[in-house]
Amino acid sequence: MNEPFEEMAIFARIAEQGSFTAAAKSLGRSKAYVSQQLTKLEERLGIQLLFRTTRKLSLTEAGKVYLDYCQAIVKSATEARQSIAALQGEMTGSICLSTTSSFGEIMVSEVLSRFQEKYPEVQIDLDLSDEIKDLQAEGIDMTIRGGEVVDENLVAIPLVQWRMFVVATPEYLATHGTPQTPDDLKDHNCIGTKHETTNTGWPFMINGEIKRIKVDGNFTVNRNPMIKKSTLQGKGLAWLPSYVAYREIQSGELVRVLSDYDAPAFTFFLTYVYQKAIPFRNRRLIDFIKEWFEKPDMAGLH
Repeated sequence: MNEPFEEMAIFARIAEQGSFTAAAKSLGRSKAYVSQQLTKLEERLGIQLLFRTTRKLSLTEAGKVYLDYCQAIVKSATEARQSIAALQGEMTGSICLSTTSSFGEIMVSEVLSRFQEKYPEVQIDLDLSDEIKDLQAEGIDMTIRGGEVVDENLVAIPLVQWRMFVVATPEYLATHGTPQTPDDLKDHNCIGTKHETTNTGWPFMINGEIKRIKVDGNFTVNRNPMIKKSTLQGKGLAWLPSYVAYREIQSGELVRVLSDYDAPAFTFFLTYVYQKAIPFRNRRLIDFIKEWFEKPDMAGLH
């Protein structure tokens, strides 16, 4: 008996989605077409696979057994297509990348824009979130995040190191003076997040140890781009990730202070789930991102 692959795939999708309408939408087909293919499959097998009522669909006993085989075949076919695509070097399809909000807006968006200029047929889905993501459960191809990677199922590629910088405009420093030690921050208006400025303080390396210095200021906000904007307006000193401020430091719009007291650097890692055959478009993006962060001007991040 030779069951067409499409009929089996459609049956599996109907069972997974729980309705003809949802299955048709996910497949980009009409509801009538999906229903027709299921009927053909049942007639070919000589058995009923689904109980149909006006309220819901449910699998027959035969349907439950047959579904396992259909899902296995669909999975194998998908993996086979991915392996062939990886070998053929197809630069089409979609890639989902997740990263933190600030790093994504300031650093990653530019990388992806340049990548799509070169490969316009690749669709990029950029997820900006500060929450830790489960790549497999959420269908994410790769992520860029700071901190050590402990999941053994993930491949982790170190991209770039970064630090927290204390910065201000030249005009602010000319008016209010330049702090020489972390203790001098008590005499300055310090811009940052409420938690950092009122609870934990800013960490500095003092006499070989990390010490947190309580600071105070008249403006707090939980978005780094907004903190930078306020700092550029000359409102005070800010404690910012280097990737947020380094371009303004290079241009002279902001001045870095207290660099002798910098806390240790952090590392951003590009991670993805280990797999036998990575789609060529994914591999090309991984290489593109690695090359981007190897550029000499990225040294300013640490």
